Amino acid sequence: MASIVSSKIPAVLAVTLIVVLLDLLLVLYVTAHGFTPVNGLAVGGLSIQLQLLPLFGILVVALAASADAFTRIMPRWLGPESDPMARLRFLRVVSLFLAAFVCLLYVPYLLGSNWFWLHLSHVSHLIGSLQGFGVWLENLELPILALSAVWQYSVTQVLASATLVLFAWALARPARRQKRLK
Repeated sequence: MASIVSSKIPAVLAVTLIVVLLDLLLVLYVTAHGFTPVNGLAVGGLSIQLQLLPLFGILVVALAASADAFTRIMPRWLGPESDPMARLRFLRVVSLFLAAFVCLLYVPYLLGSNWFWLHLSHVSHLIGSLQGFGVWLENLELPILALSAVWQYSVTQVLASATLVLFAWALARPARRQKRLK
């Protein structure tokens, strides 16, 4: 039991740190491309920018989701010898919910970038069947691009954090009981 508790804390903190760094990278990107830093809260002598407030929420959600996933995959009453694949299952869950988090956080910004459309245009000239895909994708993306930068940022933050919770809940299941052979 001590080995499960001792391996839980570093695993949960590592996953949380990865999520927070990915979100901080987005905050830095968004601030460099359109947001102006606004001092929102003054705590003591420290002023916190408004763009960083969702980062604290993502921190709490990532911590709770990864701790819940670890606890559901490796319950306290089972030792590591009872489920030798538990660490791999936890790694699979973490990699899938990090991939979904990154997709929902960064893909809207990627689809709105000039770089993406320049390369898609170049590839569609080479492959004629992709011209229809580019038009379809542009029609899909236009309502999202019509939102203000604050709304885009807010929606991506909420959807990405909801995805963390949903994937941790859906994918992290305890191991099934072994069938007894009679």
